[in-house]
Amino acid sequence: MRSARRRALIEKRRKTVRLSGMLLKIFLPIVLILGIFAFIKLSTKFWDGQDKFAFAYRLENGDVAVSVLDPKLSELTTLVIPGDTQVEVAGNYGELRIKNVWQLGMNEKLGGGLMSATITQNFLFPVVLWSDSDAGALTDSNSFGIFRFIFFPKSTNIAFGDRVSAGIFSLKTGVTNKNLLDLGKNQFLVKQKLNDGQPGYILAGNISQRLTVYFADSNFESGTSSGKSLRVVIGDATGAPGVADKVGAIIEVMGGKVVAINKKDGTDTDCTVFGSDAKAVKKVASIFSCKTGADRGSFDLEIDLGQNFAKRF
Repeated sequence: MRSARRRALIEKRRKTVRLSGMLLKIFLPIVLILGIFAFIKLSTKFWDGQDKFAFAYRLENGDVAVSVLDPKLSELTTLVIPGDTQVEVAGNYGELRIKNVWQLGMNEKLGGGLMSATITQNFLFPVVLWSDSDAGALTDSNSFGIFRFIFFPKSTNIAFGDRVSAGIFSLKTGVTNKNLLDLGKNQFLVKQKLNDGQPGYILAGNISQRLTVYFADSNFESGTSSGKSLRVVIGDATGAPGVADKVGAIIEVMGGKVVAINKKDGTDTDCTVFGSDAKAVKKVASIFSCKTGADRGSFDLEIDLGQNFAKRF
């Protein structure tokens, strides 16, 4: 009798162990997958997978590239700026060949942000994200290179979740949908002797719409209830000529419509963005490194610029 009870107890324990093992095999992978998904989601800061996603990066040969991922067209377009292009460096650092801006940013403890800001100011490409040369793997779908860019980037401000999304997008995008445009081989740049006496490139007048069209933001072009471009007003208290106009030009590249630039007495402030369109407010604030204001204002978007902004712009 005792033996039968003992055998029944042992069998019951075995069933419990088998059941526990099965539950672990089923639920543990699910928990791990959900955990990984949640981590990626929480570490995604910039890209929602629907709007365009642009970032700048340096190339080993000194050139600088800006890639734009367009989910709606399933295209990845890369604009290459020759390293010997003379630019006005952001932050009032003077004129340099663009290939030297990355190192200057490192020396000044600004990272690649100085390079992306310089690109924005000179070419009107609204780009705030940047990376070292390993981001170039996205343009040729190099699986190993993409893996390294996602998990072991050299230097970048692109968040982990955004790198994962960009890597997946690159792998899914066919070769025929990856476009490369070298600005040095087109009429966008002019070759001539630069300030240092050596040959190089300068911008050929105003930035062509053939280039800026890649950065048009559908939310700016038809984000309002009327389906019209977002109306933008700029308050200019910089006391510096041309700064507000350049900001307005960048906004219009994105698809906004600058309806007024109001001159104000100079103030020692930086910049604040506010308005009725919360998404646009957040995006513009990130591009120009401005604070966001709680005031909804009278327009879709309002930007107040001060003297401190002009000093770093």
